[in-house]
Parts: sequence; structure tokens; C-alpha cells
Amino acid sequence: MKLPFLNKKDRKLGISDRRRYDIPLEKGAGGRFLMLLVCLMTVLGMIALSGTFALSAMKDRWTSGLENQLTIEIPAQDENGNTIEADALKREALAVKAILDKQSGVTQARILSDKEMQELVEPWLGEDVILGQIPMPALISVKLAEGHPELLDKLRRDIKAAVPAARLDTHEEWLSDLVRFTGALRMGAVILALVIGFTVVVAIAGAIRARMAEYKKEVELLHLMGAPDNYIAIQFQNHTLRLCFKGGLFGVLIGAVALKLTGWIYGHMDINLLPDFSLGHIHMTMLAALPLLIALLAFATARRTVLSILKKQV
Repeated sequence: MKLPFLNKKDRKLGISDRRRYDIPLEKGAGGRFLMLLVCLMTVLGMIALSGTFALSAMKDRWTSGLENQLTIEIPAQDENGNTIEADALKREALAVKAILDKQSGVTQARILSDKEMQELVEPWLGEDVILGQIPMPALISVKLAEGHPELLDKLRRDIKAAVPAARLDTHEEWLSDLVRFTGALRMGAVILALVIGFTVVVAIAGAIRARMAEYKKEVELLHLMGAPDNYIAIQFQNHTLRLCFKGGLFGVLIGAVALKLTGWIYGHMDINLLPDFSLGHIHMTMLAALPLLIALLAFATARRTVLSILKKQV
């Protein structure tokens, strides 16, 4: 009697050709269920990772243009609630700009035009708003070489001396809140991805244990015929790798369609308060590599589970 695990050629065929498996692992619905589970977990994993990538991109877009910048606001109303005339407001803005132009640490100081003010209020008040109908403050956008506290303190003192009502906004509070918020969401997405990965490992280990119990007699027979534990483990690990890789491929395809549909819906929504975001080539490559990662994870989990069970049976 020729044993496949004693013949190098047959053993190689037994690994690469599913028809040469000594254990009928292709039978039953357990394999299809595992493949479906991996498919669903892959879709959820893609959504979680895409959310992480998108949040990082949104944070970078929101904060990249605000570092080392500040905004100076001159209110359109005085302390008594009286509206300041446009000419007087403009003179105060020019006075503040003259102070900024004299500072060596200020690289640019620019008074926002009426058109820019219109664009700022459109997301909140609509496109039909007329600036002359509502009191609008004067805004000055300032870029700094470096945001040193000493420079900010000096600017605040000089500007307050010239225009007491002027307010300086360094965006620090808003930026810190945004960073904390996106960081919390990103951490939640990462935890979700880790939970999904752990679920896949547990599901694969459970499926392997069920298969080992189902084909206990076949495994014992192979042991009696002299098959080493490694040979038996190869039977399960390659079968599991193939199933999980297929499930991962289907999951990536479904996830790609879901993400594409989500992007299409987002693109057709009139959301002015949120910046546009898209996944880069590196992110898409990482998502496309999910089936391979899941297959390798399944391979390692199946091997470890089978060898652990066989060691206990000795």
C-alpha cells in the first residue's frame, strides 16, 4: 500500500490539488458558511478601514490650511449694539492691517473681500443672502512664519491698543476639538477593525475544530498509517486558505461596490460644511490586499489549531 505522505511527488500533489486530499474536506456546508462569513467580515473590515482613512484625510484637509494662521475680527456692532458704518469699519481694518504689515513674523495680512465674505456665509445663510442687509464684521486673514506665543501676545497688545473691539482667533481651540473628535472616531474604527479580525480568527478556529471532530476517524486512520501531524495540518490549512481567500475576494468586490456607491451618493449631496475626501492609491492598495491578509491569517490559525488538537490527542 503506497501512502501519499511517504511519497514526495504524491505529497506535493496532495497539497496543491484539492482532489488529492486524504480527508473529504470539500463535503458539507461548513466550508461555504466559512467563506460567507469571511466575505461579510471583509466587507465590514473595508468599511472600518475606509472610515479610518477618510477621517485622517478630512482632518488633514481641515487643519493643513489653519496651522500658523489666525483671523482677526472687527465686530460690525459696538458695545451698545449700534451698527458701525461700513467706512468706519474699513478704516479700523486698514489700521489693523498696517500694524500687521510692520511685524517681521507676519508673512501675509489680507482683508477679506465682500465676495469672500459672501462665500463664508453661504453654507449657513444660503446663496440669496445680501451682505448689505445684515451687519457683517471685517475679517483679516493673517499668516505667520511661526506661531510663537511671544509674537501672538505682541500682536494682541498692539491691535487692542489701536482697535479695542478687535478679536484674535488662533483656531487653537477649534483645531484641538477637531483633532480630538476625529481621533476618537478613528480609534473607534481601528477597534472595530481589530474586533472583526479577532472574530475571523475565532470563526476559523471554531470551523477547524468542528471539521476535526467531524473527520476524527479519518484523522486517526492517517495517524495509524504513519502520517505526521504536519501532513494532516497541511490538509486543513490549505483548504482553509483557499476558502478564506475566495471569501475575501468576494468581500472586497462587494465592499468596493458599496464604497463606490457611498462616494457617488456623497458626491451628489449638497454638503458645504464637510470637505470632499477620497481614498488615495496607497489606501486602495491596502484595501485590495485584504484577501491576501485574511488568507494568511486563516492559514496560520488553521495550522495552529490543528497542531494543537493533534498534540492533545497524542
